[in-house]
Amino acid sequence: MFGFAMGLLDLDKIIIKRTILGIRCSACGGNLVLTHKQSIAGRVLKLASFGTLSPKNYECESCRKKYLLLE
Repeated sequence: MFGFAMGLLDLDKIIIKRTILGIRCSACGGNLVLTHKQSIAGRVLKLASFGTLSPKNYECESCRKKYLLLE
């Protein structure tokens, strides 16, 4: 009588972004997400420290403000 409906899930369309827990954007309070583009300041810091520092670039999800985190 009643058939079962099954939903399809396209795994190629799912994007998982790593957010920093506990650190919020200072301008709007949004979540910070890791970006894969390196800034010029991050490249200079990595070269100047001979690889001891590993700068990571983050961007706010809502206001798109960029941050540089040194680890």
